[in-house]
Amino acid sequence: MKSNTHLLGGVAAAALYKTATDLPPDTLHHELTFFGAAVLGSLLPDLCHPGSYLGKKTSFLSKTISKTFGHRTITHSWVMILLVMMLPNWIDWTYEGSLSMGLAAGVISHIILDAATSRGVQLFYPLPFRFRFPLYTKTGTKTENNIATIISLIAAVLMIHIYIVAIF
Repeated sequence: MKSNTHLLGGVAAAALYKTATDLPPDTLHHELTFFGAAVLGSLLPDLCHPGSYLGKKTSFLSKTISKTFGHRTITHSWVMILLVMMLPNWIDWTYEGSLSMGLAAGVISHIILDAATSRGVQLFYPLPFRFRFPLYTKTGTKTENNIATIISLIAAVLMIHIYIVAIF
């Protein structure tokens, strides 16, 4: 999937998490940290691809990960999810919960979206098996654009539920 689809997926996953856990809106700082982390998390798995949006911004790191592990392996697996959930806990910071859950929501959404592509993901890395949904698409197609539109509508409905309906 392309970066814009992943960004929308990260926001939608974060909103879905807040809705599913019935968490009320928190302080502005916590909300910005949570959703900002989800956006960052939605791009993080593509560190393994030097041509990706984040890969271009972190060229040396991206090329190193790509040469060491390959594309859609360790960064698209349970290892990455565990890492982003644990990493903020090593920081003594007021917002580590918002950061941890936001990153996890973004990374998980990215992995799910890439599992809906023809190449799939190596979800159980280091095992060499690739996981792909039975219904899948190719990156950059009209189908992906339709998926992105549906995700943005879902995100909008969830955000309205969280921030407008919850007030009344």
